[in-house]
Amino acid sequence: MLEKTAIDQIKKRLDASEDDAILTEVFKLLGDKSRYLIVKILTEEGELCVSDLAAVLDASMSAVSQHLRVLEMSGLVEGERMGQMMCYKPLTDHPKVKAIIKLMQ
Repeated sequence: MLEKTAIDQIKKRLDASEDDAILTEVFKLLGDKSRYLIVKILTEEGELCVSDLAAVLDASMSAVSQHLRVLEMSGLVEGERMGQMMCYKPLTDHPKVKAIIKLMQ
C-alpha cells in the first residue's frame, strides 16, 4: 500500500502534465471510430475531399461532414472549398495532431 507522500507525488504529476490534458482531449475526439478513421486517413494521405472520405468509409457525405465539422472546430483539420467540393487536411502543427501522429506510429 502506498504512503500518503507517494500518493501526493502521483497526484502532483497528474495535475502538472499539459501533455495529459492534450491527450485527454484527443481521446475524447477520437473516441468515435469514424472520427478516428478520418484523422488516420488524413494524416496518412494528406488532403481529401468529403466525397472521397465518404467512399473510403462507406458512409454518407452528410455523416462524414458532421464528423469533419467537429474535427475542424477542435482545430485538428482545416477545410478548403474547391469548386463545389470541400476538401480537408490535417493541421500537422497543432499539438493535438502531433500527439495523434505520435500515438499512431
